[in-house]
Amino acid sequence: MEKVKALDFYKAWTNVVSEKEQELSNNWYRDTDYTKSVISSEASVINSVSELLGLKCYNKDYYCIDSILYLEEDFVPRKPKGSYWFKDIRVAFEHENQFGNNLFQEVSHLLITNCDLMVLVTYPHLPKEKDVMKYLHEIILSSRRAKSISDSENFMMIFGKTDPSMWSGHIFKESGWKNLPEKL
Repeated sequence: MEKVKALDFYKAWTNVVSEKEQELSNNWYRDTDYTKSVISSEASVINSVSELLGLKCYNKDYYCIDSILYLEEDFVPRKPKGSYWFKDIRVAFEHENQFGNNLFQEVSHLLITNCDLMVLVTYPHLPKEKDVMKYLHEIILSSRRAKSISDSENFMMIFGKTDPSMWSGHIFKESGWKNLPEKL
């Protein structure tokens, strides 16, 4: 399988959140329930996205990563039955309800994870959005891998807005964030 591309992930994400719009809307102001809908329930958004991409999902905090997407071939050979040990990760996925200065932790965590695609989903507050995006861009730009990340377009942020049917995707480029259309 080829590497998962940011645009393919974003298309799958927007399709799934569109299908689950009612559930997400019902849980929008209840962080715990909303997070379950996105990450940890059996029918979570990330589980559905992984299926659309032809991948499997492990969402039990693998080395503190909220969810990882993988293929069977990514397991360590001869791992103990029922255990989850990976030699490769296709997608590292972080979800953060709280938008603000602490997003640097999620970005930093993704930057040190060896995987095909790094995805952070969060929910910006408009007055701070541009400042935070600029700061997060600065963090990635100061990484030794910035050029490689930019060239491969393998770091993406997805923003949810007050209305859960409105999403925006942003791919890291050295020159700035490349904005994806809300609907593809």
